[in-house]
Amino acid sequence: MATDARPLEIQQIQAFLKMEFNGAIVGTGKNAVDIERNFLSKALAAYFLIAHAGATKADAVAASIDGGNDHGIDSVYISPTGVFWLVQSKYIHEGRGEPLLGDASKFKDGVKDFAGAKFERFNAALQVKLPAIRTAMNNAHSIHFALVYTGTSLHDDRIQLFRDLEDAINLVQPGRARFVRFGLRDFHEAVIAKRAEKSITAEVELRNYGLIDKPARAFYGVMRIRDLASLYVEHDHALVRENIRRYRGSSSVNAEITKTLLTSPEHFVYFNNGVTLLCEKITAIGAMDTERKVGKFRLEGVSIINGAQTVGTVAQQPLAHYDANPADVLVTCIQSAGDPADFGDRVTEYRNNQNAVRTEDFIALDDNQENWRKTLQVSGIRYIYKPSAQDPHAAERVFTAQEAANYLACASKDGLTWAEGLQLVIADSGALWDQKRNFVGASVNKVEDSVYGCLFPNSLTARRLWRTTQIGRMIRDIVDADIPSLSPAEAALQNAALYLILNLVFSRQRHLCDGITLNLTAAEREAISKETEQVRIKLSEVYGNENWADAEPATVLADLTNMKRLKGLVMMKLAA
Repeated sequence: MATDARPLEIQQIQAFLKMEFNGAIVGTGKNAVDIERNFLSKALAAYFLIAHAGATKADAVAASIDGGNDHGIDSVYISPTGVFWLVQSKYIHEGRGEPLLGDASKFKDGVKDFAGAKFERFNAALQVKLPAIRTAMNNAHSIHFALVYTGTSLHDDRIQLFRDLEDAINLVQPGRARFVRFGLRDFHEAVIAKRAEKSITAEVELRNYGLIDKPARAFYGVMRIRDLASLYVEHDHALVRENIRRYRGSSSVNAEITKTLLTSPEHFVYFNNGVTLLCEKITAIGAMDTERKVGKFRLEGVSIINGAQTVGTVAQQPLAHYDANPADVLVTCIQSAGDPADFGDRVTEYRNNQNAVRTEDFIALDDNQENWRKTLQVSGIRYIYKPSAQDPHAAERVFTAQEAANYLACASKDGLTWAEGLQLVIADSGALWDQKRNFVGASVNKVEDSVYGCLFPNSLTARRLWRTTQIGRMIRDIVDADIPSLSPAEAALQNAALYLILNLVFSRQRHLCDGITLNLTAAEREAISKETEQVRIKLSEVYGNENWADAEPATVLADLTNMKRLKGLVMMKLAA
């Protein structure tokens, strides 16, 4: 059943912890299950200290005091800066829920006693650490206590326990104590961050540059095209990771860029809109030119947020071309550090709104899309939500957001959205990305109420996204493979009714979208195959019994009322 499915994230974390800490940590318990889960709990604490407290692997493992009389504290780590990290770690196998209230209360009492130096209440594992603990306590220090667990919720009663303790300690010494909560999603993001593209630091030269100091620091000026192309050749897609679009290859706009570069490179700086770089930090380096004729800058955490098509196109020419045919481009470098959290997103959105950008390009600003991509990447599935010219064609373990959106619309639950969703897929698939209107075209205040928000909600898991796509692909392949053997009339019906067939199968087999495994099992594929055949047979029977006045199936199914009627009749036939 779907309720038994463990989140893909907990499965990936479990595999990662075993790979990372096997041989370094030993679990204890009465049986194999208890031993494994104790190992995983200790490993969680160790990896938290590595990822969040900056501990080395050896120090993170050695920090464990887990065992009898640990007073609810599983690890104690003292950072070089005098921060005590007290960790309670709970490995929740199901990947849902939260630590028990009793365990949380025990941890609170343990932290309170630790802060009060009542060390006699703790086990021998902590006593060994006492010399280092007392030394650190006699100097300036702070206490961070972390509830570390592989669940997805934490009720107010648990949170209030730790907030009260935090306030009590800080009443004596303001700023000394801090409570940290680290759940399943936090862990998963830390794990997949190890696979993420590295932050880029680059040095650039701007000529005749200007600067803006407030409210955000920015520099703008003229850059040599050769230098820009060289940056892209070195870093490729990583340089445009924050752009809502990647380089799309051949297009009419890109062809014009190339034409200008080849025929009149000296005019390029006038004909092109330029490139915008968003940076975490900008530092002026080299000799100071008070006239600002030439300036050199170190850009840390740099990404092109507007101009991916420009930089991708200029990089298609060999660098030697620009030695013989120099060209310039306008460049703006904006520093985002210290500004509101959404500043970078707003710059990206507004800068791209001034150019021809497709509605679906803006899904790149949804953090969920990147989380799904990274989660699936860990399991060898490639999910593409920012298409580029270098992307592979659809393959067994490769799929796009556009493909997934079509199937998610077909899998919409019965009620307000399923028929409208199918109509959008058939007639206006671009509207599936609308973040400002709902299925019936009314304006919405929240993204989650929009068409896009209904198809890609925060609750959508990477597993469901991939399984829904697999099911949709399989149904589509069955229909496509059989059409050449059908009569012209039947082939026309099956072609026109593809999305209705998809919706009918999803309606009766929706539970398979939330199956336990990431990939469909042989039994599930067999069930989908049989269901698809039954749906197609009943649809043909029902359609043939209706009087459509010789209208083409495509015309009949373009009508929302007809589509709803057909679905109702087919569902009745299938239930009989």
